[in-house]
Amino acid sequence: MFKKIPARKISDEIVDQFIDLIERGILKPGDKLPPEREMAKELGISRLPLREALKALQTMGFIDIQNRRKILVQPMTKNALQDPLSMVLDGNIQKVFELLEIRKALEAWAASRATEMADDEDIAELSQVISRMKRDFHEGVLGDKADADFHLAISRATHNTILSHLMATWYHLLWNCQKVSREKLFSKEKNRKLLLNQHIEIFEAIKNRERERAGEAAQRHILFVEEELQRDFQDEAEA
Repeated sequence: MFKKIPARKISDEIVDQFIDLIERGILKPGDKLPPEREMAKELGISRLPLREALKALQTMGFIDIQNRRKILVQPMTKNALQDPLSMVLDGNIQKVFELLEIRKALEAWAASRATEMADDEDIAELSQVISRMKRDFHEGVLGDKADADFHLAISRATHNTILSHLMATWYHLLWNCQKVSREKLFSKEKNRKLLLNQHIEIFEAIKNRERERAGEAAQRHILFVEEELQRDFQDEAEA
């Protein structure tokens, strides 16, 4: 009457390990996985079941394999949110600002939470991004990539897995639908200086564990971005 239960495939065990690491926040959105050879050695297996597991993880949307070598952890919410939201946001400026309204609240909370949860590694990562932003400013580089990395680093510093995955998805959406406006925002010398100072203030508040200051600084920053983008869109409409 009963059928024998087959032993689990090694690749299934690997998949479970990866998902567990992602759910516990040990593997975060944007993290680059080690080369296959290193992962196989650490797991104590051959590369064949590892490749099978990686293929399954890619199909499920947990990772992105680029050029068969670069393997990046993907946001868990990407497929569920990105496709429908990208359709809603495409060409709908009002919806973009609705998303910014949500970011105002969430990023203020994230900055406040980071003052309590950030460890030495998180502070070091934020410090490195701030250094990149300063270098970009002095070299006249646009600096929008470092800006995005800074906000994603804050979300990771909360050690809230769901938030870090949500933020990674939302930034990807905003990156795609605000390309022109983002370039305008960062191309203005005055804006670039203000943005740099805003990020430095947020970082210092997190580093010094100033909860209220961090939240208020993050909220002011998103409000500034929102107002600048509104001006840009209005100028385009009147042109």
